Amino acid sequence: MVLYLFGSKADLFRESLRLIVDPTLLVAAMAGDEGTIGERLVAQYLRIWEEPETAPSMAVMLQSATSNADANDAFRTFMRTYVLTAVSGVIGGDEQARLRAMLAATSMVGTALMRYVIKVPPLATLPVEDVVRVLAPTVTRYLIADADELGLPDL
Repeated sequence: MVLYLFGSKADLFRESLRLIVDPTLLVAAMAGDEGTIGERLVAQYLRIWEEPETAPSMAVMLQSATSNADANDAFRTFMRTYVLTAVSGVIGGDEQARLRAMLAATSMVGTALMRYVIKVPPLATLPVEDVVRVLAPTVTRYLIADADELGLPDL
């Protein structure tokens, strides 16, 4: 039935992610003052992880992506095709913007892995507002800092 409806397990996984992580919400959060772009983006991303309706699915999907080849492929494709394309579009859409979006994603996904999946204190026990406050400057820097300051290669 999975093959008939979705084509593969990876396609099912990818569609499940799309239902939970709507890239348009992340893009909408990026609108506004450039200096606080990271704060809004991180807050929206963590909201998905904190919501009782989506948190368990997010944890299972991220854990699966780290331990199952099909889930890993689906997660990678979802990130590249939907999330990174949408986020990088806000900051220029070129290859350098995609790299910036990827760098920001490494901070956010890494934070989610340590906080919600592996549950390592003190990160796992900090109030979400504190996590936003400490993570947002890094995400903002990745998204808007001068390319030379970041040491970004010419792409």
